[in-house]
Amino acid sequence: MPKFFKKLNRKGIVLITAYMVIVVAIILTVAVIQRALSEYNIARGNRIITQGVFVAEGAIEYAAYTLGYNLANYMVVPDNFSNSLGLFSDFNVTYTWTALDADHAIVDPLGITTFVRNYHISATAVDTTHNISVTVNQIVSRKKTYTFQHAVFYNYDLEMLPGPNMTLSGRIHSNQDIYLGTHNTFTIDTTYLYSAGDIYNKRKDSTDPMAGTVRIKKTGTSDYYAMLEGGEPEPLDCDRADWTDESQNRWAGTAKSSVHGVTSLAAPSVASIEPTGFYASNADLKIVNQSAYNNAGSPVSLPVGTVTQSNMYNYREGKWVTVTNIDMNLLNTSGYFPSNGLLYVTRTDASPATPNGVRLQNGSQLNGALTVVSDDPVYVRGDYNNTAKKPAAIISDSLDILSNNWNDANSNKTLSNRIASNTTVNAAFIAGVDTTIPGGYNGGLENYPRFLENWTGKILGIRGSFVGLWNSQIAQGAWVYGSPQYTAPNRDWNYDTDFNNSANLPPFTPFAVETARLAWWKN
Repeated sequence: MPKFFKKLNRKGIVLITAYMVIVVAIILTVAVIQRALSEYNIARGNRIITQGVFVAEGAIEYAAYTLGYNLANYMVVPDNFSNSLGLFSDFNVTYTWTALDADHAIVDPLGITTFVRNYHISATAVDTTHNISVTVNQIVSRKKTYTFQHAVFYNYDLEMLPGPNMTLSGRIHSNQDIYLGTHNTFTIDTTYLYSAGDIYNKRKDSTDPMAGTVRIKKTGTSDYYAMLEGGEPEPLDCDRADWTDESQNRWAGTAKSSVHGVTSLAAPSVASIEPTGFYASNADLKIVNQSAYNNAGSPVSLPVGTVTQSNMYNYREGKWVTVTNIDMNLLNTSGYFPSNGLLYVTRTDASPATPNGVRLQNGSQLNGALTVVSDDPVYVRGDYNNTAKKPAAIISDSLDILSNNWNDANSNKTLSNRIASNTTVNAAFIAGVDTTIPGGYNGGLENYPRFLENWTGKILGIRGSFVGLWNSQIAQGAWVYGSPQYTAPNRDWNYDTDFNNSANLPPFTPFAVETARLAWWKN
């Protein structure tokens, strides 16, 4: 072969080789790009899926909240329900819930009844750009506990420091700390004294000693043992190093704190008490100032004297207040006693500057079960629901109890002119209190109902339940003991055991609602 062709052939081979190298490089580059794109798409898809899971989980939380909220506010909760949340963070979100069983009651060893029902909640999040769908499933256990199953339930620090001798029966629970003390003898006649915080035998606001004796019942016995037994240098409470074990030895499980596994209970989901809130909207009878309306909002004519207005001096507030009086005896026979057991009363002129309120009087006997709700201070004047007792409750900004001997004409006179008389009130309460601050005691449970009389030597009997969930927004006068404000009654206060039967609970009794997560999976 001529040299020319040999050279040309070699050049061709080199050129072909170069092309082949280029082709291989292109193929490798394309492969790398395709792999990179694939990995990018996988990463993007995983990112979208992860975001979708978070969005769907948020929808499940919303569904669980909605389920509990509707139940707490007496709204219809269907067994099967679907809803769309619309576009949320580039995702269209929907959720459903389905009841898996019927309500079933569980009574724990302490006697508290909880109604349990299980639901399957499913939430789907669809990415609107890439059409990637994620579905998350959750099995939740909805637990509903009626509020008035405790003698005392506080969602914050509970202070019980009565002056005169006092015995209190019924379950006592605080979601925070409990402070116990007295200047005489305070007997806790229950086997349930639980704190999700700590339990102390002292004041919260002061280091001043209280010389009295706090006695606590020992579970399984009829015996009571003091927090400070003879010969002990300091009381048995959470400040003592041996509290964890010795408290169980002394009271056999009656007194427990967080170190014994006590946790916060779900606080009752009380609907709004404002004039545009749940109770006002659902009341069969609503009274605004001195005008009455039915559930449809139409005016009704109550018998003359059923609703009146008075002025009285309130020494705790330090001012004259105007009260709307409801004569319960006249309401009983008026034909307008609330058929659904819910009465809402408000004043449009109530504020911290003018703490006007509502007064229930002549209420010894009620025509039927009744819950009275007001966003203002409520005064109970004289015996209430002590004849042919009915399920009854009062939910309000604050609670004052005036004895059978109260007279408005003496309200601004000296304490010696405001002598109380024995009085009985049978009702459950959810009312506002104050918060104890250093040097400023809120009056404790013993002053949950506020007093304006000389109660020395007189008996105030209460059968019911005391629930503390909020601070008063209208009645903000500070607690002060003695003249000119009040002196303390002998407190005959106990839990109304009729409330152990849910059929005997007041109308529209709120309940604590919580949801426990049982199982989770993703489609």
